[in-house]
Amino acid sequence: MEKKKKKAGLITLSLERERTDCAKSFGEKGAQQLKSAGFEVFVPDGLIFDTEGCIKAAHDFQAKGAQCIIIQLGTWVSTPTVVDTLRTIDLPFGIWAEDNPASFSLTAGGIVHGSLDEMGLKHRFFYGSPLSESLIKEIGAFISASAAVRELSGQRLCVVGGRVMGMYTTMADIIQLKEVFGVELEHMDAVRLYLEGENAPDEEVDKVASWIRETFGKVSVPDTVFRKSIRLYLALKGALQEESYTLAAVKCQDEMINNYASSCLAISLLNDEGLTVSCESDIYAAVTMHILRTLSDGVSLFGDVNHLDTEKALLRVVNCGSMPTLMAARRKDVDLGLQYEYMGKAQGATTVMSVKESPVTVARLSRVKGRFVLLAAEGATQAVDKKRFKESRENWPHAFVELRGDMEKLIQNLRSNHIHLCFGNHLKELDEFCKIMDIELIEL
Repeated sequence: MEKKKKKAGLITLSLERERTDCAKSFGEKGAQQLKSAGFEVFVPDGLIFDTEGCIKAAHDFQAKGAQCIIIQLGTWVSTPTVVDTLRTIDLPFGIWAEDNPASFSLTAGGIVHGSLDEMGLKHRFFYGSPLSESLIKEIGAFISASAAVRELSGQRLCVVGGRVMGMYTTMADIIQLKEVFGVELEHMDAVRLYLEGENAPDEEVDKVASWIRETFGKVSVPDTVFRKSIRLYLALKGALQEESYTLAAVKCQDEMINNYASSCLAISLLNDEGLTVSCESDIYAAVTMHILRTLSDGVSLFGDVNHLDTEKALLRVVNCGSMPTLMAARRKDVDLGLQYEYMGKAQGATTVMSVKESPVTVARLSRVKGRFVLLAAEGATQAVDKKRFKESRENWPHAFVELRGDMEKLIQNLRSNHIHLCFGNHLKELDEFCKIMDIELIEL
């Protein structure tokens, strides 16, 4: 999967009477170190000395796709320049003071930071050398978190099929979702997928069926059920693409799974292909997964909290068949099984796999009395033989996660049957995300 570089604008402020040589060096080193860390960094042509120039540079960077602005305080600066820029530009802002006694950068940092706090202008304050590896990681986490914030804002999230059987924590307040995350909630009726699936050309179904048999492991699904699962994949993919959705929450119980096929295969493949699609119309799952996808530049997982071994801090995550196949060690390790009849009379194709060994970040967005909280932890997945799947459901995919943290805290803050994960350690980025969004982070 192609990685998208996170983008930041970097503005170095100074005053002409001050040590502009220090400011210039600070700006050049800061840009170089952030670029070396893998970020795309926009810089103006030289130092900025006044408010008009600062606002113009920030506007230009925003137009180029910058997901945050970092203002380096190269020397003592004019505080109103920073204040007016933050009041004008709608982006996450960081303020960076250098640990250089010759520049009086920290002196400027104190007055700028204090002034912004007094006025309630949200920002992140950084202090230290651009050659500090730990500081660059800290600033990098802020840039990545800002990217996740900006990637969500303006998204249209499609709920396909409506609400699922009494799962309160999958539903959202449409106004709050827009106000907090900038996400527009929209709806698509499931009958559209049925009609478009039935009308999918046989040659297209044949093509996908051949690709699946060549790409994956054992396919133990009756042909009629297999082809309906493929038709549903083609229908969902086509409908989301036609309406320009990249974010969706799909309901297949009870109507679709009882009368046509489960959505498991469709959701698995679409998550492989770069969309963010959750099961059981879980809106907060789709939002959490999209955050994790942005931070990790890869796939994110939807699953059910199946079992927690508190002694070993081992969480078993099981899903009814829609985990992304790219999360297995090899696609040939992914089998396709038959959905259980008790789930729905029409059944469907499920992915049967174990998530590969990797460092992972686990997260779930929830609400407490209408206030958002984010539960998060880091850990590592363990590859497990499929024979162990019989302990829960042998035809469903599994992830075994050894967590770091307090298991009792996990239990007390588990507010959904669903949980999500992505590859890599991204707890610092989630912490920065929560700071930007004024969301409480519950870290194990």
